Amino acid sequence: MNQPYEWLIIGGGVHGMTVFHALLERGVKQKNIAIIDRHATPLANWQRQTARIEMPYLRSTRVHHTSTNPTSLRRFADEQEYTSQAFKDTYGRPSLELFNDHAIKLAKQNGADESWFQADVSGLSKSGECWQIKTSSRIFRANRVVLALGQSERLHLPDWADATQHVFEEREETPPVLVIGGGISAIHYTIRCAKKFPGQVTLITKRSLEQSAFDADRKFMGPKGLTPFKSLSLRERRQLIAAERKPGTAPQELIQRMRHLIRSGHVIHQIGEVKQQTTGGVMLTDGSDLKGTTIVCATGIRPLTIQGSWLESVQRQFDLPLSPCGTPVLNEETFEWGEGLYATGSLADLTVGPFARSIYGGQVAARAIVTAVV
Repeated sequence: MNQPYEWLIIGGGVHGMTVFHALLERGVKQKNIAIIDRHATPLANWQRQTARIEMPYLRSTRVHHTSTNPTSLRRFADEQEYTSQAFKDTYGRPSLELFNDHAIKLAKQNGADESWFQADVSGLSKSGECWQIKTSSRIFRANRVVLALGQSERLHLPDWADATQHVFEEREETPPVLVIGGGISAIHYTIRCAKKFPGQVTLITKRSLEQSAFDADRKFMGPKGLTPFKSLSLRERRQLIAAERKPGTAPQELIQRMRHLIRSGHVIHQIGEVKQQTTGGVMLTDGSDLKGTTIVCATGIRPLTIQGSWLESVQRQFDLPLSPCGTPVLNEETFEWGEGLYATGSLADLTVGPFARSIYGGQVAARAIVTAVV
């Protein structure tokens, strides 16, 4: 039987690729790493979804990308002679084009295609000290496994909505268009639709447009916020994350742009909550009847959960620790969940804090995980 891979990463999105590059930077050879993802290329779903809403700039800073070297993106921009428009505002938020170009070039440069296997993972087991990873095509063997599963395909929809109505589902829009949601994806998508159908787009939000530069307070990217976070119980950590994360918000310039479109009549803004879908649109809880041929829910994505996924049997078989809310309890230093099994993204919520699912969170997890490299 072939020798097992030293490392196998499940998931080739932003977090998975960050771990891949970090392992190489730590001295692991590319041939000893496997990446399993359901898509054909790195960051495929990320690129599809950000293109769908026509996001021009990220909500992260210039030091957050798929390399753990904080200066990598800035150097790449200089080398490729990007214009001054490549970074936005005082935080240096990179353009999506720059971020993607950097990520794809880094993946090619590091030979990700030679480590790449397109497949669906359906289970994990162990044979001696070696992990066995069951997929739709074959069984892989690895000494260490990293769960970088992401959440971008777990679309969140209101109870009244149809599965085809999520903003990340590909579809052709026919005006009038109703967009439900007040966050960054909703606003990007509404701006996109307003270009095509000025005056025929309605944005429905539960409250007034709310501004926030990031998904949470930046203190949770450093000791000011993380030191007290680490002192909390697991239950208290979950409560803090829920209180500090800011869904349904967007950066200042996006809010300003949307308000301009509303004032100019290109977009209609309706504050309220949708109660049900009607034959020709939606009805709000206050009885308002809004007409729309195309109804799109920009209502976010669900975090990955252990319960109900293929990870549930893995957790039970190896008695892996879970918090009261069902989140993995990881080693605080190495992000190890079980022997040779590591996690990032939403599975690391209680270890990283409010930014666990962000690009920053992927860097934090990658730096911790690669400390296991001998």
